[in-house]
Amino acid sequence: MNTITIDCGASFLKGARIQNGKIEKRMQLRAPRVHGEEDIRNPVQVRALVPLVSQMILDLAGSEAEVRLCISNEMHGFLLACEDGKPYTDYISWQKEYSAKEIEGYTSVDELRRRDLAGDIRYTGMPLRAGLPSSNLLYLQRIGCLDNVHPQLHFYTLGDYILRAVSGKEPICHPTNAAATGLYDLRSHIWNHRLIKAAGGAGIRFPQIGERQITFFLGSLKVNALPAIGDQQAALLGAGLTDERTISFNLGTGAQVSKMVSEVVFSDQYQIRPYFGEAYLKTIPYLPSGRALNVYIRFLRDILCRFQADVPEEDIWRILLEAEQQAEETGLSCDLSFYENAATDFRQGSISHIEEYSLTLGNLMRAVFCQMGENFIQAADIVEEDISMIDRVIFSGGVARKIARVRDYILDHYKSGVRTQTALDETFTGLYIYGQREGESR
Repeated sequence: MNTITIDCGASFLKGARIQNGKIEKRMQLRAPRVHGEEDIRNPVQVRALVPLVSQMILDLAGSEAEVRLCISNEMHGFLLACEDGKPYTDYISWQKEYSAKEIEGYTSVDELRRRDLAGDIRYTGMPLRAGLPSSNLLYLQRIGCLDNVHPQLHFYTLGDYILRAVSGKEPICHPTNAAATGLYDLRSHIWNHRLIKAAGGAGIRFPQIGERQITFFLGSLKVNALPAIGDQQAALLGAGLTDERTISFNLGTGAQVSKMVSEVVFSDQYQIRPYFGEAYLKTIPYLPSGRALNVYIRFLRDILCRFQADVPEEDIWRILLEAEQQAEETGLSCDLSFYENAATDFRQGSISHIEEYSLTLGNLMRAVFCQMGENFIQAADIVEEDISMIDRVIFSGGVARKIARVRDYILDHYKSGVRTQTALDETFTGLYIYGQREGESR
């Protein structure tokens, strides 16, 4: 049976048809625009996304009569839908930090922190932050979005809702997606109803957690759909994170440094997330990566537009990388803290130590890339402080593949004999492996 893999990311909707581990066909579409200043109950992004996914499944399946479907989605996002499946809110991604907005003098994050929930939050495996569904859900309650809504609302992660919309059936929520909401208990492996109530979700129906597939027809195509999984876990599985002596640097829109572990040990310094089988991820996410680089890309685009120069993004990147290769060693430095992140306590970035002739495009990019590398090394030393325990370094994600300087900076930190690999098509590969494992177990 062919496997259709679809990755619903922040920037692109990507899909592939895979048979016997080989990609036979692939597609990529620009993801629908992120919800803007409209009322959050106007589901502009979801309404555009669902038909794109449906058509992508059919286009990838081609003449096949039956396929296995494996979906991954960006994590830490959610939406609410009505009993009939119609979206009540648009998709609220991790980048929408509504809960950082003050209402009556305090934020929704503040409200959750001042309640007696410290233990419950600790056992989610991640700290409370503004972009989590737990705090954003409370924000919706505080602004009145959850008042007097009938019939009952349903809570979905992005991949779960897509399956609901294309199948007409209630999907199962995979632990990787449930845990990413900040409302899941890693000890009991179920929803934490105390946290749900505190976040304003007591009247909302949450999905069943598990790994059971659903089967439905899309036209004449029979689809056997596994529960959607988190894009981080999909990418790391496909990149080859399968043992405890490997460390992963996954650098995409966001970045994470991760290591596979067999036991759950909670800490304020890192996060614990479900992986596959009996394993977990010890990870530090929210490190500045592609999202931070986009600040500089937008700045360059603004300059080019003012000179009426229409330059494709791939040419901008080529020029940036070529300039960085020709850069000099200067005292120029950068801070990439343009938003809440795990590297610093700041939410504003900077360029500093500029000398009279040092502010060139190449020198600026070298300073940016070196700062990124330093952030990743600091995180890696928390995830595994004994570098002698690391035999292999895996790089994955578009930023890691594109920028050699960042890879070199990280590798200089490890012993000379460490094995290294840079993954390609890691999310598709991970989804295929996930589908094969689950398919064989049935």
